[in-house]
Amino acid sequence: MKKIVFIFILAAFSFTTTIQAQTNSLAKTTWQVEKVNSDGSAVFKKAKSINFPEEQPQFFFLQFEGDKRYHTGNSCFHMMGMYSVYEDNQVEMSEGTADMSSECKEPKIFIGTYNFKINKDRLELVPAKN
Repeated sequence: MKKIVFIFILAAFSFTTTIQAQTNSLAKTTWQVEKVNSDGSAVFKKAKSINFPEEQPQFFFLQFEGDKRYHTGNSCFHMMGMYSVYEDNQVEMSEGTADMSSECKEPKIFIGTYNFKINKDRLELVPAKN
């Protein structure tokens, strides 16, 4: 009887761990770009969600939706693409459609695979080494 209880507890723990590993910690988050480094890494701080297309952000941002879409841009540039989150805190972002106002300087766009780390209200992206 003790073996059956132990096996049941072990199976429940394994199931819970699997569900937690599949959680997308970037979904439904918005980040304001604080710094983009020459190596392609970037540091962000948490920001208020942007309601597209009704709202036009006035800052350099990165927003992840719950449906695997992401937005990036600033007050005069907007790009929407797709993203996937993988194990080991990696996110892959693909290029999508973009629009830009005249006389706008295109900001750094985030395309490719990045290692990410979230620490309270901070997000750090570092390009993954292939």
